[in-house]
Parts: sequence; structure tokens; C-alpha cells
Amino acid sequence: MPNRLPRLAPILALLLACLSAIPGGPKLVDSAFASAPDGRLVVTWRDDAPNALTVDGVAAVQTSHTSRHRSVVVARAGHAEQVAERLRNDPRVGSVVPDAVGRVTDWPADTAPDDSLYATNQHDLDVIGMPAAWQLTTGSTSVVVAILDTGYEYAHPDLAAIPTVWPRNTRNDTKTVTDGYGHGTHVAGTIAAQTNNGIGVAGIAPGVTIMPVKVMDSNGYGYWSDFLEGVDWARIHGADVINLSLGGTLTMSQAAAWQPVFDAAYEAGVLVVAAAGNNNRNEPFYPASFHHVISVAATTNSDAKASFSNFGPAVDIAAPGSSITSTYVGSTYRSMSGTSMATPHVVGLAALVRSYHPEFTVDEVEAAIELTAVDLGAPGRDDYFGNGRIQADQALAWVPPDVIAPVAALTAPLQGAKNVSESAQPAVGFSEDVTGADGATITLATAAGDPVDATVTYDAGAHRATIAPATRLWSSKQYVVSVGTGIADLAGNPLPPTSFSFTTGDYIRPTVAWVTPAPASTGNWLQVSPRIGFSEAVHHVSTATIKLRNLRTGRLVVLTVSYDPATHAVTINPTRMLRLNTWYQIKVTSGVEDLGGNNVEARWFRFKTRS
Repeated sequence: MPNRLPRLAPILALLLACLSAIPGGPKLVDSAFASAPDGRLVVTWRDDAPNALTVDGVAAVQTSHTSRHRSVVVARAGHAEQVAERLRNDPRVGSVVPDAVGRVTDWPADTAPDDSLYATNQHDLDVIGMPAAWQLTTGSTSVVVAILDTGYEYAHPDLAAIPTVWPRNTRNDTKTVTDGYGHGTHVAGTIAAQTNNGIGVAGIAPGVTIMPVKVMDSNGYGYWSDFLEGVDWARIHGADVINLSLGGTLTMSQAAAWQPVFDAAYEAGVLVVAAAGNNNRNEPFYPASFHHVISVAATTNSDAKASFSNFGPAVDIAAPGSSITSTYVGSTYRSMSGTSMATPHVVGLAALVRSYHPEFTVDEVEAAIELTAVDLGAPGRDDYFGNGRIQADQALAWVPPDVIAPVAALTAPLQGAKNVSESAQPAVGFSEDVTGADGATITLATAAGDPVDATVTYDAGAHRATIAPATRLWSSKQYVVSVGTGIADLAGNPLPPTSFSFTTGDYIRPTVAWVTPAPASTGNWLQVSPRIGFSEAVHHVSTATIKLRNLRTGRLVVLTVSYDPATHAVTINPTRMLRLNTWYQIKVTSGVEDLGGNNVEARWFRFKTRS
């Protein structure tokens, strides 16, 4: 959702404030303060707000119960301009703006009561696909919807069974939220009136919990300072969604000063939804035009723009808002119209999405609602319907697009492992199913870059690629597994190239690779010096581990042995000439070991001298 506050707003507000202090300069700011409603000034303090002020002209100071840095300073009649000037010069003050009066956004306000109920008059719920959506969820009590409005009628037969938490009246700092106007109760019914109870109307999300916050009086009006207090209250006390079917126009300085309240709600994971206004104008209407607030325009049940609905670049989404039947004070029902009535449709849907997808972020809930909306008006987003009219069943079925690249890891052996078996078949595990994992993208080589001939197979179920070398790996050598370009998850997100390494140990027993004279050979010279070649470097080579025996006499031949580490070969030197026409036996005992301590398997080899 685009930032709807002009970037220059804070600068322009500051310039206007400065100019107002210059003799002969414009008095725009001062005149605004002079007309502050009931002398009320909303002050944001750099540190904790003081409980009292020794400033001439101040009648009262109302400290916020939800924000340590905000208070309402009430000036005596005719002194608002002077008090504002003194506060602006106070170094403790971050900003001071006149309070504003907002009102409910039903239209027209004096619509006559209408006793038509769901079966005959709630066509709006069919339009947005509620019957199909209810098959997936009717809402969870763990999802809390805060309704900031004229109050709430607990005893209404269609609301009595709906759980409520943390009621608050920000106008008088009590828990009393009696609805003397009916607007708040009407909004509540659209969101959560009990469904399938045989009476009245059906709410969109009857399974959720309501947090009633009274911010307006029995005539549908309220101070913006109380609206801000209500938003903070809802955020602090665990609301998941906030319904603001209210508002009005603000000055640039007011909008800039109060934007942080809505930023804080967004950062806390609270989805704030507000009415776009009912003046049929393209104008900034707040709180709907604040950044991080979903702005709701109204449609008819035939998907036309409601004649009264505001429009413009701030509009994000549209919902039915014409002749909406819902609960009303006095345990009655009434049909009302307005973006006030469209807003709870979106809030109810948001509550269902948060119930069905508790893992969704605020942005993902908004995306589910906006990306699945039915496109109305000009193709794509437009200023009359925003992203379109909500479609509840499609919003619940929406799944966020996969934009996260897969991750690879060496799983067997682990990255950096040492003393790995020479028979190892390295395995690369992926965080999700991928394509392109084969011998062209996954290779094995020594640390020196010598490639290892190997076959790569991929197991989609295990998300694992296994490298099977054609031969055993060398002992005590570092190897590198390279994962190159060409691998991606099923959504097409490419895997960044990476590499892993491990080092083999020495677990292979040395073997006798060759012997001369050849085993079982005859006609060998009497002065022959037999030789034995090993598969790798060995030690403990001596007359204790290498023996030569005369098989005719059974006696060992006296000899010396020498070992060539370059060729891994042992030479046997008898001290005396061998006998004619005699079989001799060479024995290699298990005392011979490789450098890893692995013993050679004992072996015997025979040869015969010449006649």
C-alpha cells in the first residue's frame, strides 16, 4: 500500500509554523489553533508527558493512558492560540496540533429502520462469497477484532453469545461502552453477529472475539485524540484487526503528527481498516488515508460504485456498503448505508483470514484480500474500487507466492567434517523440493581441483542429492562438493551457488599389491631378492613382520629387509644363497600397518628355485 502522506508534509507544516511567528507572516497555523474544538490541543512530548502544566490559559491536561508521550491540553475559552504558541516554544514538545472532530461514516445518517433480515436482505454476503467461505472457517476466538465506534450493545440477541475482551471508553476512561447511537452495534453485527441461530442476521466472522472501544458520543461524533487513544488501547491489549468506520479530513500537520500511532499498530502486527468516507470526493480522508491503513470504498450489491463513496489514490479495496442490514440498539435491526458499512465487511474477512491462516503477517492478510478481489471498473487497480471488491472464499484460499530461494547443506558428511570414510557417498540436502539437481550442477573434486568421477541421483521425497563416487576416495584428503547454477525450487527461485568441504580419514587396510617372484612361479634364481609392493605407505616393516621360510626344512631363512617409502616396496635380502629346486614361502604378517594404524591382512606367497 503506497505511502499516502506527501513527503513534503512535515517540511511544509514546519515552514508554516515558522512563518506564523514572523510579524506580517501568514496566520494559517494560528487561526487553526484558535478554532481548536473546545480548546483541545493534542501534544506529543519528546519524553514522558507531564501531569500538569504551569502555562497561562491552560484549563486542564488530560494525560494519555496508552502513550507516555501524548496528552491533550485543554485551553480556556479564547486562549487556545496563545497556549499553542507557548507549547510550540517549549523544548520538551515534539509537536502540537489542534484536536479534530470526526464522525461515523454511515450515509444518510437518518436512514429509517428496516426490519428485513438475512434471507431477504443480506444479499451482500452472497455477493462476496460468504457461504463458500464459511465452509472453511467462521473465525477463531483467538482472533480479536477491536471496534472503535459509538459503543456496543452486549444484550443484543445476535451479539450476546459473542465473547468480548478489554472494553474501553476512551472518552471518560471507563469500561462502559453503552451504545447510545447504534452505529457501533450495527458495525459489530456485520462483523460477528451469531450465525445459524435462527434469528436476525448472519455475521461474517461469528467465531471471533470482539474488543468494544467507545470513541464517539450518542450523536456519532468524537475527538481525534480519543480515536488515537483507542488505536493505542487496541494495540496494547492484543487486537488483531481494528475497525475504524469513522473519520474526517485533517490538516497536513495533524496527519503528520498522528501517523506514528498507525505505524506502531502495523509494527505490532495489527491490521487497521478504515472507511474511505461518504462525500463522493477525491480527497484525503483520515484515518483511511494514513499509511499502513486499508482504505475501504463502498459498492452496491450489483458491484457498482456507491453514489456516496469517496474515491482516489488512497482507496485499497471495495466492499458492499449500500442498504446493509445488521444489528442495532434496542435489540433491533436496521438497514444502513455508508463506507462505515463496507468497512466491517473487510474487517470480518480479515478476521477470517487471520483465523484460517494464523501464520500470515499483516502484509500477507492484506495481500490475500486485495489480490483475490473481483476487479471492477478500469482493469487493474483504480481510484473508485481500489484493487476490486472483496471475494471471501478466494481470499481464504489464497496462498502467498513462494519468493524464498531454496537452501542447500551438506548433510552426510557434515560441512567441514574430518576423518570421513573413504567409502562415503556425500549427500546434499535441500530446504524444499528442487529441480536441476544432477551431475551437471553438483560435482565432487579434490581441494586441488581434480574432479572425481561420480554419479548424482536426486530423491524428491527426501529433497536430497547423493553423490556416488566411481571408486573409493583417497585417504586423508580434502574434498569439495560444489553446487552450481541451474538448481531452483518448484516456484522457480534459483539456488545460489555454494560449496562444501570435508576431509577423509584413513579406514582402509593396506594390501599387498604385487610380489616378485610371482606367486607359484618356478625356476627362480638362487640369488633372488624377493620384493613386496604395498597399496600405500606402511611402517613396522622388519624381519619380525616379513619372513622367508624354506618349506623343505621348515626353517626360516636368515635375511635383512629394506623399505622404499617412495614405491611402498619391501626388498628381502637373504644372507645366503637359496637352495636348488626348493619351495620357499614369503609371509607378510598383520604387524605391518599403514600410517592410519590399519593392519595389513596376513598373506603367504610361494615360489620355487631352479633345478
